[in-house]
Amino acid sequence: MIDASAVRVSEAIGVAYFLYLSIVALMRRLPIARRVRVWAAAALVVLVVVVSVRSPSAAVEQLRNWTPALVILVAYFATGAFFVAPSARVEHWLQRWDDRILGRRTFDRLSPALRLYLDVVYDGCFLMIPGGFAVLAWTLHSSYADRYWTLVSLAEFIPFGTLPWLPARPPWAIEPRRAIDRSPVRRFSLFWVNHTSIRANTFPSGHASASLAAALALWPAVPWAAVLFGILAVSIAVGSVIGRFHYAIDAITGLLLAVLIWACLLRVPL
Repeated sequence: MIDASAVRVSEAIGVAYFLYLSIVALMRRLPIARRVRVWAAAALVVLVVVVSVRSPSAAVEQLRNWTPALVILVAYFATGAFFVAPSARVEHWLQRWDDRILGRRTFDRLSPALRLYLDVVYDGCFLMIPGGFAVLAWTLHSSYADRYWTLVSLAEFIPFGTLPWLPARPPWAIEPRRAIDRSPVRRFSLFWVNHTSIRANTFPSGHASASLAAALALWPAVPWAAVLFGILAVSIAVGSVIGRFHYAIDAITGLLLAVLIWACLLRVPL
């Protein structure tokens, strides 16, 4: 047995998310190998939390400060097991929102420098989450660990959790290649998402929500870093749309989700 009061809120959220995935794996039609993958990931996360709680030491506490980053990564690929086939209805709905928000804009007239910046920032968006906590650790604010990871985990798990019910491909996987896609940076970006992502769309955008959540979580402790991360988060959201990694409605709702979670947690003691 473990003392429930010793479990951090962010750890409880991680366990709850994998419990959700385990239940959904029973409800959805999935190949048995994918179900096993989800359940194995859930067992791993529970084991890590139990060992962390039952092994109180300075070294373990330091590791616990970083463990949520691993849980989020495992959750991303475990959730990808639910993407078996896209829903034409969901994709059509997302594309209609793109038509309403973007119209006929192709962004061909963007300056090469701006396009390069947005591509590079988006390619490096996976560094935002561990990078945010690295700033906290570097500035000796590790006491904010649970609050930071609670905000960021919710901002990731909510978008991940919609994938079993809203299966869709990202725009880059559907739309024809553009002339600008022939540049070296764009070729690398498309290679990167094709080989390191689950190749499925999340609504809202987990990249946008988690990036902004990291910035908002930094504000109480390191305001200057929060501003810098906020600029990067908005750039990632814009880059995801212009680069066709996400639909416009994904990015917008992702940013709004991060603000909503942050506002809800303001008065919660962690």
